[in-house]
Amino acid sequence: MQFFRSRLFRFFVSVGLAALFYFLCPPCFNKMYLLGVLVLLVLIINLPMFFGRFAILTHIVRIAVGGLFIFSGFIKANDPVGFSIKLEEYFEVFGQGFSCDMQVAAQTTGIPCEQEVVKRKADEQKRAELEAKKAADPNYVEPQLQHEETFFKKLNEYFAHHSLFLAILICGLEMALGLFLLLGIQVRWTLLLLLAMIIFFSFLTFYSACCNKVTSCGCFGDAIPLTPWESFWKDLILLILISILFVGEHHIRPLIKNGIVMAAVAGTGLFLSFAFPVYTYRHLPIIDFRPYKIGTNWYEAMQKKDPATSGCKRDSVIITYYYQQAGTGKMVHFRSTSMNDSFPDSTYNYYCRHDHYVWKGTCDATILDFGLADPETGENFNDSILRLKGVVFFLIMEDIDKADRAAMGKVNLFYKDAQQSNVVFYGLSNSGSEKNALFREETGAKYPMLQVDGTALKTIIRSNPGLVMLKDGVAVAMWHANDIPGFAEAMEAYGK
Repeated sequence: MQFFRSRLFRFFVSVGLAALFYFLCPPCFNKMYLLGVLVLLVLIINLPMFFGRFAILTHIVRIAVGGLFIFSGFIKANDPVGFSIKLEEYFEVFGQGFSCDMQVAAQTTGIPCEQEVVKRKADEQKRAELEAKKAADPNYVEPQLQHEETFFKKLNEYFAHHSLFLAILICGLEMALGLFLLLGIQVRWTLLLLLAMIIFFSFLTFYSACCNKVTSCGCFGDAIPLTPWESFWKDLILLILISILFVGEHHIRPLIKNGIVMAAVAGTGLFLSFAFPVYTYRHLPIIDFRPYKIGTNWYEAMQKKDPATSGCKRDSVIITYYYQQAGTGKMVHFRSTSMNDSFPDSTYNYYCRHDHYVWKGTCDATILDFGLADPETGENFNDSILRLKGVVFFLIMEDIDKADRAAMGKVNLFYKDAQQSNVVFYGLSNSGSEKNALFREETGAKYPMLQVDGTALKTIIRSNPGLVMLKDGVAVAMWHANDIPGFAEAMEAYGK
């Protein structure tokens, strides 16, 4: 038993696990990068007397990790509905089984767009195999993907159904653990839970990045969009920092000496960590990072800007084309920014193209998927409605079947008053005429309905239904279904 607690046992286990991870590293991740991370973790684990001797290092890392978890939890708690949508996306992916459209790291040739070539060749091979099967058997029918009702699939469907509860739980737990780490409360349990969360998130983001499953991790909501690879590296860095906290745990002491005061601060922080996401769910995010936020002219946000008149900055992109010579395999490349480079002769074949963004410009439209369409004819009314002078109200229903029926009586009264005052009011949903007719029959709604993409409706407002007020095309107010005011009250506050 003493051997299992010895440094020698710790050394063999840590080195063995590191070697296992290194040799099992899939081709989507650069092995040299992984080796660097593993070596650093092995050193931290086996040299605690070195990394744990500096109290200042422990305190700096403690503040960084605690602050980052509080910030990450707060951003997600500010928009728990948005975070739950992202969780649903993950659960849907996992419910389909662990298939992998493997992305390949460009570590053998040094060509950034190598994975494009690998994928293209794989697709060509699949097509060739399919054509061969069809040629051999004229009656061959390509099999369709079938998702069996496995326990794992049902489990993910259950989680997806309760994604909102999980979203509130996760972001509340992140803030609470970050606070407990800063306060120095239950340090060992706090570190163990932080480690468990970061290992889970590391697996999630690595699988998404490596297998090209989810394009945005949702770690910091809409405030700081991260790709899965960026998020995975963030998780690896946090894993290293938490390891440093484990070896320097003896330096972490309670921040407040008085037990009563400490309990009061910790209890208040714990309550607020979970009360805040519940509040923003029942109302609306207190900080809006989405493109439809208050103060935005929706029509202008849908247009690409002219640098000459708006002062926006164009994208700066270096495009590199790679060509390979037939027979020899010799590779040449040229860049779109170079006047000296020229296309190779006819003995070279196109290999791949790599776009390197030096900086992302500000000229692109920020609203891309919004269109007001007639449910029957499909006619677009963006120009005629979004450019109206005066006040326009939109009732947003991202899912008309699940729209809160308890709010519809108040909405109908609001529309009646708006109609009497000649103020424009539309209901927006992604439903067609038949479903709209059933909705009107059920709720008594009289307002005209327009059809809008469901993803756009989810993005505009985190409520179903939610009320949006535009004035001269600019969003001036938004209300959750629980907070819809009377028409006179809304006009008094925002319509002047």
